[in-house]
Amino acid sequence: MSGTKIAIKVLTWSDLSFFKVHSMRSNQRAISLHHEIFIERFYPGLQLSHGQVLFPLLIVGPGARPAHRLTRMAMRSLGSGNWHIKGESIHEPEEEPGRYGKLVENDFAIMAFEGNERPRAVTLTLVSAAEDAELHAVIAQHLELPAKHAMLKVSETSLAHLRASTTGAYPDRQHPLDAFISGDTIEDVLFGTDAPTSTGAHAPSQTDILSPEDWHRRLLAADETRQRGEELFGAWLTATGHVGDDFQWVSQALPRSAYDYEVHSARWISGAPPVFLHVRATRASFERPIHMTLSELLFAATRENCRIARLYDIESATPKLRILTGIQAVAERLIETLNALPERVAADSLQLDPGLFAVELQVKLQEHP
Repeated sequence: MSGTKIAIKVLTWSDLSFFKVHSMRSNQRAISLHHEIFIERFYPGLQLSHGQVLFPLLIVGPGARPAHRLTRMAMRSLGSGNWHIKGESIHEPEEEPGRYGKLVENDFAIMAFEGNERPRAVTLTLVSAAEDAELHAVIAQHLELPAKHAMLKVSETSLAHLRASTTGAYPDRQHPLDAFISGDTIEDVLFGTDAPTSTGAHAPSQTDILSPEDWHRRLLAADETRQRGEELFGAWLTATGHVGDDFQWVSQALPRSAYDYEVHSARWISGAPPVFLHVRATRASFERPIHMTLSELLFAATRENCRIARLYDIESATPKLRILTGIQAVAERLIETLNALPERVAADSLQLDPGLFAVELQVKLQEHP
């Protein structure tokens, strides 16, 4: 089985005893992994194994908190059918006291396992009734959840729909289910989408240990997202009265073009001037970082009439579009900075926060093309 394997689990007090703050609840002090899902469906090759499987563990949440990075293991005891995520009890980060204290029985753990033959990395997203009330309720309502101690296999598409229906609960933060949505661009897949640290570097990405099959799958998904975004934008142009020679989908014929669309009469702007647009699409929220190549920045820095068409939540029933302006000023500053780099040092792509730009237009797209 290739690709990411995702399951959701209803947490018991025994599972929660893995967290130091709840360690007195049970002597188990590990998270149970149901045999039918973890072994029979995800990793049948581990059927007879009793060895330890070490992996990086990335914990997201509860309450859309940032990633907590650890190393733990999966193993089972002799005579036991179920595997467990075990190791040292999970302590709360020093800078986040109380992070895990509000977790209770019947909260949810959504787990993504990377790796074909055995887990090579695990993402664990905690959904708490206390801090993720809307998402918790939607999960309970829309998924046929198993009995205690069991797990339910879920798809990335299912999680994308859950995410799309609860975006309003996290207006100023990344959605906790963003961790399960594959990268939207090749840069996302290669480098991840974590915000830069105080040193300007990115924290280690889970993609550091993906298998070749996982890399291939994610790159294909990223290209599909790009294509889908450009199609949606073209459909919106047509639906808003841009017809005939009003616009040209340039990147369809010239994939390495410095822009994606040339709109000769932009009807959403007074006077309908010509504009050049870079289309940037994501299945996640608006805040997901965007990437611009050096050639795109050089082009934008010399033209006042450049825009970014930011499409987001594109897997939902109502994808959304924001047209961003002020591109030239940002591009000029970035080019100036890049020109100051030392000799023999160059950058060919930059990750940008879409919040850098002013919003010229914001609409919901009512129908998929």
